[in-house]
Amino acid sequence: MNAPQPNPEASALESIGHLKEKVCLMWGSQELDAFIGRLLMDSRGGARQGLPMTVAADLLFLTKINKIIRAIDLMRSQQIKFKDAFHIVDQGDHKRLEADELDNPLVSRDTVIKVRNEERRVEQARRPAPEPSGITAGFGRLVFKLLFSKAFLLMIAVILTAKLLWPYFK
Repeated sequence: MNAPQPNPEASALESIGHLKEKVCLMWGSQELDAFIGRLLMDSRGGARQGLPMTVAADLLFLTKINKIIRAIDLMRSQQIKFKDAFHIVDQGDHKRLEADELDNPLVSRDTVIKVRNEERRVEQARRPAPEPSGITAGFGRLVFKLLFSKAFLLMIAVILTAKLLWPYFK
């Protein structure tokens, strides 16, 4: 009944509270650009509903402003021209996409995780299983060796045979 009325001066992004909070938390960092890239690209094989165009436009605008602000900070701290600082920031963003495929919005997250899991499974299959150690492991190995040694099995067979045939020799 008394639903809050949207502020007519607010941007479209501000209407999505959880996105607004995340953008505010990451503002001024390289992580914001990667986060927005993942939001805008469909990495779920068409299962993602998508954002309204006005929100997507706001996010793209914020990505550019974030990069400019980072370049200005770099320019001031390194005493270099803005053009050079922007180039350094932009190159750093591209290197990050190359270093971690999960930050690249053009790569499917599900595919990357599937490939990484397969690589981990193959690597684990190549490694020999760790040898258990300790008193109980040593005792277990001894019992296993005894149970499957031919001499022990022969001795058990002789004892059982003697026990079964003993009444007939009395």
